[in-house]
Amino acid sequence: MSRNSTIDLLKALASQVIVMHHLLLYTPMSPALRAEWPALLGFIADEGRYVVQIFLVIGGFLASQSLFNMLKQGRVVAPWKLLKKRYVRLAKPFWVAIAVAVLLSWLAGKIAVHEEVSDLPDLMQLLAHVFLLHDVVGVEALSAGVWYVAIDLQLFAVMVLMSWLSQRLGNVSWIQPEYTLLLLAGAMAVSSLWWWNLHAGHDEWAWYFFGSYGLGVIAYWAQREGKAGLGSALILGLLSLALWIDWRERLLLTGLTALLLLNSYHLEQLLANLVRGPVRWLGDISYSVFLIHYGIAVFASSVVIALDHQGMSSNLLAFVVTWAVSILAGWVLYRLVEQGGA
Repeated sequence: MSRNSTIDLLKALASQVIVMHHLLLYTPMSPALRAEWPALLGFIADEGRYVVQIFLVIGGFLASQSLFNMLKQGRVVAPWKLLKKRYVRLAKPFWVAIAVAVLLSWLAGKIAVHEEVSDLPDLMQLLAHVFLLHDVVGVEALSAGVWYVAIDLQLFAVMVLMSWLSQRLGNVSWIQPEYTLLLLAGAMAVSSLWWWNLHAGHDEWAWYFFGSYGLGVIAYWAQREGKAGLGSALILGLLSLALWIDWRERLLLTGLTALLLLNSYHLEQLLANLVRGPVRWLGDISYSVFLIHYGIAVFASSVVIALDHQGMSSNLLAFVVTWAVSILAGWVLYRLVEQGGA
């Protein structure tokens, strides 16, 4: 499967914005830096969380790529096997990152206590994280952003079950299985965008986020079938109605991402020379960086508090070092665990 430079670029940018977003929210370096650059850093601190929509759309695009191919080729969709493989791929680096976060939080508490330092987890908290059920059972998360890992698994599970059902219906219906999958995913996306996503109380479940994931599915289908115009119209139409029902700024980024992915073949020649080396590397390690950076931020915060540096230059240096160490730790996690277990 050839590399997609649009996906590489989006993953690299989104992962770094998330790291900056959390460093600006949770570290003592933030006030001095935000006072120096209030517009830019204030925007990232307040709105940076929206880039998670990029990962949701990419997730739907890539999941549908493999599942549509399975249906097209007539290969058997085995839900348990596919879910097990996805769970292991997501969970192995996640478990390591959680262990590192717990260890670094404990060490940070020995240096300087602050509000991001947490007590050692109990057995229930650990088990909930092992099985990616922390939000569902209502236990405190051990790291920032870990809700996404559980939601990613849920969304993939929904797509796998839809694919399995499409294949079963293909035996009794005149509709080809891949079109049944498109209809099911489209219907779920509509119900999410127009109803479930309006109610924040559902945000621990896949259906709350399936609107973004489903637009990734539509983008891949339209690209695969050479129907860029129809796919773009569907994406814009669904989003326009969703925004008319209730204005949600995050959906603007969702729609832009879906349209970029739909047209990524046309962008490849433009981006191929730009997206190489460091950018592609950051895209590769984006998931591991996303997982590991919070524990490092908690530890770095305690060190900064203990040293009691107040100057702008000291805070900037501490911020940049924490950021760089987060990327380096993400690379190590990627090489030793994520890539090693792929």
